[in-house]
Amino acid sequence: MKAPAYSNDMGLAGHGPRAKAGLAGAALAVGLAFAAPVAAQGPAPRALGPNADFSKICTPAATPKLTRDWSKWDKAQPVSDPEEMFAAAVAYAEGSATINRDPVTSRRLLEDLADRAWAGRGRAHFRLAKLLLDPIAGPVDPERAAKHLATATSMLNMDASVLLARLHADGLIAGASVREAERLLRAASTAGHVEGVTGLARLQLSGRLGAVPRAESDDLVKLALQMLYGDLAKGKCSALYEIASILSSQDLVPGGLPEAVKWFEAAARQGEAKADLALAEIYLQERVKAAPDVLMKHLGRAATAGEPRAMTLLGERFLLGDRAPKDFARAVSWLERAGLHADPEAYRLLSRHYRGEFGASSDLPKAADALMKATNLPGHNASILVGLARLHAAGLNGKPDLETALTFYRRAVARGDVGSLTEMAKLLLTQPQASRSGEPLKLLGEAADRGHPEAMGVLSDLYACSMIVAQDRAQSRAWLERAASAGHVRSILTLASLADADASGRKTVEALQRAVERGDRESMVLLSLAYRSGRGVPQDEALANRWREAALAPGEGRTRALLLLARRMLNGDDGSRDENAARPLLEQAAQEGESGAQFELGRLLVMRGDKADVPRGVQLLQQAASAGNAAAMMALAEAPAEQIRLTGRTALEWRRAAVEAGSARAAIVLASSAKDDGEAARWLSRAETLPVCTARDMVDLAQAYHKVPGTNHEDRARHWLHRALDEVRAGSKDPAVMFLVGRAMIEGVGGTADKTEAIAFIERAADAGRSEAMRYLGRGHAAGQWGESNVKAAIGWFSKSLQRGDGSVAADLSRIAAVPGSEGTEAVTVLKANAESGFAPAMREYGRCLQLGFGIPPEPETGASWLRKAAEAGDTAAMKELSRAYASGYGVELSAKASTEWLQRAAQAGDQEAMYGLSLAMTLGFGTDVNAVAAQEWLKSAEGIARK
Repeated sequence: MKAPAYSNDMGLAGHGPRAKAGLAGAALAVGLAFAAPVAAQGPAPRALGPNADFSKICTPAATPKLTRDWSKWDKAQPVSDPEEMFAAAVAYAEGSATINRDPVTSRRLLEDLADRAWAGRGRAHFRLAKLLLDPIAGPVDPERAAKHLATATSMLNMDASVLLARLHADGLIAGASVREAERLLRAASTAGHVEGVTGLARLQLSGRLGAVPRAESDDLVKLALQMLYGDLAKGKCSALYEIASILSSQDLVPGGLPEAVKWFEAAARQGEAKADLALAEIYLQERVKAAPDVLMKHLGRAATAGEPRAMTLLGERFLLGDRAPKDFARAVSWLERAGLHADPEAYRLLSRHYRGEFGASSDLPKAADALMKATNLPGHNASILVGLARLHAAGLNGKPDLETALTFYRRAVARGDVGSLTEMAKLLLTQPQASRSGEPLKLLGEAADRGHPEAMGVLSDLYACSMIVAQDRAQSRAWLERAASAGHVRSILTLASLADADASGRKTVEALQRAVERGDRESMVLLSLAYRSGRGVPQDEALANRWREAALAPGEGRTRALLLLARRMLNGDDGSRDENAARPLLEQAAQEGESGAQFELGRLLVMRGDKADVPRGVQLLQQAASAGNAAAMMALAEAPAEQIRLTGRTALEWRRAAVEAGSARAAIVLASSAKDDGEAARWLSRAETLPVCTARDMVDLAQAYHKVPGTNHEDRARHWLHRALDEVRAGSKDPAVMFLVGRAMIEGVGGTADKTEAIAFIERAADAGRSEAMRYLGRGHAAGQWGESNVKAAIGWFSKSLQRGDGSVAADLSRIAAVPGSEGTEAVTVLKANAESGFAPAMREYGRCLQLGFGIPPEPETGASWLRKAAEAGDTAAMKELSRAYASGYGVELSAKASTEWLQRAAQAGDQEAMYGLSLAMTLGFGTDVNAVAAQEWLKSAEGIARK
């Protein structure tokens, strides 16, 4: 059972005996400023408020003097001074500016001291128990800790009594009892132990002791503050930090944080590094606002004084550029120092830095080295091993090392990480030659039996579409429902899409609420959206805001919540698409190393095409790819040549990497673009070993088999097309897939020849708004592809496509207009209506119809005016038409100069034909001066486009 880390130092032997007055009944008039007079060294201030000059009354804590290097001590060496040995153990347990934290050495010393007969034996048992409860020191063991605490308690060590009470109160040990916790805390309180008093107050306030008047608990808090004030008056400056800690606790002192900050600042002025760290964390969490330089000042002082967590936080700030400029050198320096203080988180951050997550160049061997250093620390957890497994699966030097990756995954499983079973299975699914028959399925089954939702979701996918098990829709649905019940977000959404609207909303919310109870952040996002929209629950803006805040609060799972919310905004799932709102969410998640966010943000920046953003977009895609994101690899493969060059790889290399990462789509693309049939057959065979789970991939795989000769390829084409048909017939509503399936059927892929059903699919896609389906139907009807030509139907589909912004069909309409008959007039009418609405391709084709008399009496001048409007709107084809008109004087004044000027505008817009024409004009001096150099440059540009 896992126990929390108790980081506060409760002293060595409590606060000593005090008067055994009744603790709960006395109403002690103790204010936060404490106005009582004190006896102290030197003149005492009238009131010891947080702004007092405590340097006049405080006695500095004694610094232990170590006469030997205790890290090298072994039992063979004599111990003349157990107190020095104990002081060394404490120093190694906590770390300082002069001693690196070393929990292993501390534990070794304390285990000897706990068995040694000396006056401080109880303190040794207490300190040893604290180490057993601290994850930094190794696996947490509450039961062993409880035994040492019981021994220390029997020796009247009140620190041990308080810590043992916490184990009882939190139910972390066998036989845990709230009443025993109360007894131990009352004993410590009676002995004058401040932590005992505040612990008893907390237990009362929790309600587990029954109804206790709030005033009684408040009196305990006041008593604790009075006791600390007494310590402070005696010159014990450590009381400043303890006073602040009480005031900062919302359950003990509601609204006490602003006053707590003042006391933490007082403690920090006296050199208390823990106070500097506490202030930094308060400011970092924005519980209290502070200027960036104030936060950095406190972090810097705590780190310099030897606080390992401060070192890690400081390094992280420099990595992120958060509250300070980015400074990788300083970040690495602080993180390496924190690593020497046994902080695995520091090495994890270093590994992320070397993976290039924060903007530095990627160095995967160094990333792996940082994680290997973390594995040598007693407090490393399974996530370190998983990180190493992923690095080796991706390949430290570009070549995946499957065996090493599996070794680290197995070590993570041995440490209790169930998710590693699922990751192992997914890795083996992408490398079927490396696994024994049925091994991935066995691993997923074990993970699912141990409650891992992702394993259940993968099993659902496998039974739906994998080649390693027979397709079984009932099994797939059963795993899908089980995964959704376990809180698997993707399964919840898939299940919702398969159900009717009303039932879907209710069932989805019920599944989300179960997942939220287990702390799933993505489910909190979806529950927030449900309350905002009123789908499945009554609309409630307050609850929507509450669940959104909970989902995005700092902590584990936040990055996945940020990514999910951003994706919903980008997809327009909950209304209109909102790229501006999604981008800051993606920025945060990407900065925290979420590869999915790096992919989405990188793709967004690249698609925008802003020259300033494109290099960063490519870098983010590379970072996601280096983390094994196959979609990012495919995005890089499909990027323009100048962007791919930035990555140092070719499109072919990125597609091959995507195949290795498990992308069936990448294998299908490689098969479709293969240079010879043998190579295509090899990639098709590889695609068959990977999960082909979407109807689109099934159609594309069928198309690829159809194009490549082979003895069984037509059978495989038929198999995959029928799989896609099953998906569509089962209720798939994706219009793009319906279009692809219909077109493949018409083309006879797999010998399928039901054209009636094929056209019905394409019409459903067109009715759903797919312009390519409208265009296909229009051209098919115009050409008589499915029987007699039906020009009227063709014009209807072309008109709809044109209204959807498909400029390519404007030329189809002008071709119909050129054929004598009544349909030509109808086509011109459609073009005119769209031209008058300002659509440039329609302006161009309507102008051509007027110029040439297609479906309408010729009006060359009017036609040329429409061509000019289209050209001025940026239509390059219109620019070339207008250039030809000026060259011939048709509808405009004959002008070689105007002709070449419009040709140049088309060339500058990137038109290859215009570039060739402009090169010739500059060579001949047609409408421009002869310029052989410029002519040659335009020719090179045109040839460059041809090569692409």
